[in-house]
Amino acid sequence: MEFLATIVILTCTNALLAAGIVILYKAGRTVNLAHGELAIVGGYVFYSASLSGSDPSLPFAIAGALAYSICMGVFIYVSMMRRLVGEPFYVAILVTVGIAIVLKSAIIVIWKAERLTIDFGVAPAVYFSGGATLSYMDITGVVLTIAFFVALFLFFQFTRLGVQFRGTAENALLASQRGVNVNFVLSLAWVIAIGAATMSGVFFGARAFLSTDAVMIGLAGLTAALVGGLDSLRGAIAGAFIVAAAQYLTVRLIDPVLSEAVPFLILLAVMSIRPWGLFGTMEELDRV
Repeated sequence: MEFLATIVILTCTNALLAAGIVILYKAGRTVNLAHGELAIVGGYVFYSASLSGSDPSLPFAIAGALAYSICMGVFIYVSMMRRLVGEPFYVAILVTVGIAIVLKSAIIVIWKAERLTIDFGVAPAVYFSGGATLSYMDITGVVLTIAFFVALFLFFQFTRLGVQFRGTAENALLASQRGVNVNFVLSLAWVIAIGAATMSGVFFGARAFLSTDAVMIGLAGLTAALVGGLDSLRGAIAGAFIVAAAQYLTVRLIDPVLSEAVPFLILLAVMSIRPWGLFGTMEELDRV
């Protein structure tokens, strides 16, 4: 049970990151290489906002993380990505690399690169034989991840805005000609993606340390998205599970040092067999 529970928790962290990457790719054909930095900065904001009052406050922390996700998502799209419409796809990728550098510098300047841990819900909730435990935050992370993907499914399938989102993802020009506010849809995609990344950063910070090195979780999320398929949300879940299982088994059976490299070996294997990912569509290769 400990084995399965640990992999499920790692899967949730990777799946939230991968979902954000998939959403941005589906909406605007942008491969975001700053997702790890966005996640960890979101974790730092959550931590700092919790200290706004005299005592650590969870409502303040949630409000701060929500405000960060909305403001950062709108700012990135309006100030940078909106100007890149019609430009080659690699231009947007280079912009996200610049965003990653700025955010990592912000961690150093604002938080002095301090190693922090989020203390909410860290009390053991489930005990396993051998002394292993699951915290309340771990359980909350699993529940919220499931709720996030269910909400996404309902949003895309049964809401007017979700239909507009899918139309924009399919053909932005045609959608705009049909009266869809494409800029609003694309800025919403960034807000949702950064919101998912922030949740991932918070859950990571509750069981490990927030630091400049922690931004490497973005590579695990990107690998999960590529393995599952850049245009598939269910592929994001499958890819997240594969990466999580590989990382856990490497740590337990081989060497913890190699745990960061193993997902990329899986990525190379999948890309050599199905370059479009396990659940991606073949025609997407022509767009990347």
